[in-house]
Amino acid sequence: MYAPNVGLPKIADVGEYNYCCSCGTCEAICPMNAPIVRKDQVDISKEKNNYNKMELTTEVLFKNANPIKEDVNPCVNCYSCERICPILDGFPVDEFNNIREMKAGKSKTLHGQDGAIVSQILKSLLEQGEIDCAIGVVRNEKWETKVVMFTSPEDVTKASGTKYTYQPVLSSLRDIHRAFADTYVQGLKKYKKVALVGVPCQVHGAKLFRENFGRIELIIGLICMESFSEQIMLTEMVPKIMGLDIRDVKKMNFNKGKFIVETDKEVKEVPIKVVAPLARKGCHHCQDYTSYFADISVGSVGSDEGWSTVFVRTETGEKYLNKINDIEWSEKPINLDIVKKLTDMKHKHNDWDWRNFLKDIWNRDTPVRPWGAEKLANIPPLPPPPPPSAEKPAGEKPAAKV
Repeated sequence: MYAPNVGLPKIADVGEYNYCCSCGTCEAICPMNAPIVRKDQVDISKEKNNYNKMELTTEVLFKNANPIKEDVNPCVNCYSCERICPILDGFPVDEFNNIREMKAGKSKTLHGQDGAIVSQILKSLLEQGEIDCAIGVVRNEKWETKVVMFTSPEDVTKASGTKYTYQPVLSSLRDIHRAFADTYVQGLKKYKKVALVGVPCQVHGAKLFRENFGRIELIIGLICMESFSEQIMLTEMVPKIMGLDIRDVKKMNFNKGKFIVETDKEVKEVPIKVVAPLARKGCHHCQDYTSYFADISVGSVGSDEGWSTVFVRTETGEKYLNKINDIEWSEKPINLDIVKKLTDMKHKHNDWDWRNFLKDIWNRDTPVRPWGAEKLANIPPLPPPPPPSAEKPAGEKPAAKV
């Protein structure tokens, strides 16, 4: 039984047990700014896989405080955050049962990591006026990252390339969602059709946000095994493990069981098992490799070098992908076996009893909250165990080779 945080939103338990994925969806939805995913530096002196998880403000000393002007205010138990937390919604069991189409592609006009497919989709949709803005992550020459909103097609390429460090992308939706402050009204009027790019946990949060509050027009998910805090990447992984100056790094990649870092002069690689323990704690509980809840999933695994694997998962994804003309599609089929192999690997490595966690959490209340009852009903059963291997009778010799 999980220790209950009685009376608080259930995201309090998610944070307490380090299940929080730091997607920032709760921060985006809260009218009080009670849950916050800090963006300051992480203390990794004692725990290398420490990370900035959600902090829920339950008590403050703000007498006569104006909730519109304060950065942080106490939780008022509206429970909006419970509806959109991806951890409280569970995980997919079969990551491939909603794929409508799969193919490999690359941009005809843009150059980027693994074919620049994501950049091409966003650029084309902004040019056509199909979306008002796109939310992504950019980096500087020191590989320090931040979340940005793009409204100009020309700016989209600034977010190209994989960073492997984490930012609470969904928290940026707060400025679009919240309407009670004058400073947000203009943003609300301006951004009605948002495209968002994120890793699986962010994509899941975005889907729940869209189901409850709209505004997100297109969700593009990235295939992801794990991510790292910026501090561990910049102070441990690159300088100490790889022996490189971060300012010289041009590209990072995870491929064929290796973590690969490239500069203009050299390419260095180490087995993934060397760096995997440094991934954020929340990543070690993730059971989604291929961004199951996205409209379109994109990644490098399963296609040739320089191409992107594309999974179209929803009617929305299909509609918008069909509007993009500047993509070259490969005639070579996706190697789905390797994608499934890596998916199974992530599921086994990150296995935990999330079903019972959800049952304990949601059944704590009497009566169960309506949205909790819905989530309980949607918990998938455990998959059947594999059939036992046939045992050979004692003394039986293997068949002779012909």
